[in-house]
Amino acid sequence: QTFRSQGDKHMSSEDTDNLFGEERYLGKNVRVFIAKNSRLGARPVGITFVLTAANIPLSKYISIRDALLSINHVVVGYMINALNPPLRNHRTKAQNVRDVFDELATEMRGVDRFDIVGHSVGGKIALLVAALHNEDGALRNVLALDPVDQSPVEFTNQNKAKNLYLVPDADFTHNVLKRTNITMTYTDTGFFVKADHNGRAIHRNNSQNTKLINHRNAGHMCYCDAGGKISWGSVMKMADNGSEERNKKCKEEVICILKEKEKSKIGKGLKSAGKGMKGGLDDLKKDVDKVAKGGMVSMMAKSLMKF
Repeated sequence: QTFRSQGDKHMSSEDTDNLFGEERYLGKNVRVFIAKNSRLGARPVGITFVLTAANIPLSKYISIRDALLSINHVVVGYMINALNPPLRNHRTKAQNVRDVFDELATEMRGVDRFDIVGHSVGGKIALLVAALHNEDGALRNVLALDPVDQSPVEFTNQNKAKNLYLVPDADFTHNVLKRTNITMTYTDTGFFVKADHNGRAIHRNNSQNTKLINHRNAGHMCYCDAGGKISWGSVMKMADNGSEERNKKCKEEVICILKEKEKSKIGKGLKSAGKGMKGGLDDLKKDVDKVAKGGMVSMMAKSLMKF
């Protein structure tokens, strides 16, 4: 018999439709949805978690899921309920991710590392996993899509003594096979996303150990799919949505990054990730020239991003 944890009470009806994958309860009774690409016929080569924006259903991340399935990853969808638990919500979710991976690793022979793609608060939680639950270097890649470090602030406090830092563990800093590659994007949009606590601010405090991609002028929700059973009206009208063309280009870039990551998993960069989207990269390069001051190079084309 399956029991629901208390954190599931506020989940949307759409997220119960199993659109993303098979429903399972792992770790400390954590509800996740797992997708596998059985048609490839080969043993999965990795595990990637997809962590949603606050209370956004997993059905809005099908494109990201499909990109990961195409490279033969098992995809673990975790809808981030920002309402429960009311205390230590983000840190609890980060611990849950690690617990779920530890259980899945016992089921999947030969897979001892995992990746995370997180959006908004899900991106912040992905960074918390890197900062708090990665002593053994099991976390290989983090792609934090427009992370929001708020409520509470963990990485971008004005008093830097209170901050967590994304510093590789001393035991495996020089071991390329245990290195954690952390890449973040920022859009500078979203009515609730403060510039002092967005991806660029997090990167500023961790510039030696993270990469930054400039997605300015795209909407905070540009990484989500437009389809689904619920209306985005109430959410999207409150935010700077970005232009349709810019949103499409930034989402396409993310899909390219995900599909290319198996080719660059030990840090060789994404030399071919831009193929097929030259026009989009031309726009992105223009943004680089505007913001790449003081050594901050924020785009995939110039940063040799390692996700």
